[in-house]
Amino acid sequence: MAKKVRVVLNRKAFGTEVLHKAVKPVMDDVQEQVEGMAAVDPAIKVYRNEDTDRTNVVATAPAAFEQAHGVLSQLLGMVVV
Repeated sequence: MAKKVRVVLNRKAFGTEVLHKAVKPVMDDVQEQVEGMAAVDPAIKVYRNEDTDRTNVVATAPAAFEQAHGVLSQLLGMVVV
C-alpha cells in the first residue's frame, strides 16, 4: 500500500522566497527600464517599494503632467518582462 505524503508550506517563508527572492531579478530589470524611460523628464519619479509583502516599482508624475502627456501609461506599455 502506498504511503500518503503531506506537504505543508510555511506561508511567511514561501512568501519571502517566491515574492522577494525569485522575483527580485525581474523587478530589478523592470526598475532599470522604468528609470531609463523616466530620465526624459525630472517630473517623473521612480522608486522601489520593498517594505510590503510584495515588491513594487512605482513611477509617479504630477496629475497635470500625466494628463497632458500620458507618460505613465506609455512607460507601462513599454516595459518588457
